[in-house]
Amino acid sequence: MLDSVSMNIESVVETINAALDSADIAASTMPPFLLKCTSMDRTGLSAYKIATKVIEQNKLIGIPTEPNPDGSDNLINLYTYNLVKAIVDALQNDASVQVSIPMESLMIQSTGGNAGGAMTTIGTNILDSTSKGIIV
Repeated sequence: MLDSVSMNIESVVETINAALDSADIAASTMPPFLLKCTSMDRTGLSAYKIATKVIEQNKLIGIPTEPNPDGSDNLINLYTYNLVKAIVDALQNDASVQVSIPMESLMIQSTGGNAGGAMTTIGTNILDSTSKGIIV
């Protein structure tokens, strides 16, 4: 009886995993004002902070995180930091962010003057544009 229950649970888990793997979920677009406000509070990637969180989670699931009985450093903690640092370094030094700015998405206002007096013009970007950025 127990084997059939575990077999049914495994098939349910496999079905759910297959459905999630096949789901094509698009990233939601955040309004520009909220994006600006949110980005101002971000500190950037920190290998130390990420490794600390992973090591804390390791402790919660029973993976030893204390120094070894002889007092030497815990190699799992050192490995965790080395792995996270390599990933963060690759993101910060090798990754490229590319964005598209749709035509007519930017509003432009300019003021100036000529012999006829003060002049104000209003316009928009007339072509799609791209921009690049980095991950910090």
